[in-house]
Amino acid sequence: MDELVDRIRQAADQAGETHFLELMRWHRVVAGLPEPDWGARGVYRLAVTELGEDRAAELLHDLRRLARNPRRYRNGADGKPRYRVGRTVSDQHRRQQSIR
Repeated sequence: MDELVDRIRQAADQAGETHFLELMRWHRVVAGLPEPDWGARGVYRLAVTELGEDRAAELLHDLRRLARNPRRYRNGADGKPRYRVGRTVSDQHRRQQSIR
């Protein structure tokens, strides 16, 4: 797992902290994990470790894809749903439509 964390760190350096945190938060929401205290010491290693090996490997794949072509990723072409407040944006929209 340490080797995977190191590879994720290298890919995150290429992608930038903002994009890394966005992807990390997305993977944590999908895995059902709570939001860590990002200001704590060693939180990035802990956050990646909590994801588990399979999900961390997906995070690495997404970071590498982002580094290769950032414009494509930002346009949502990766097929990943966007999350806000623990729910997908489309789910929130559907709930608002059903209330009306």
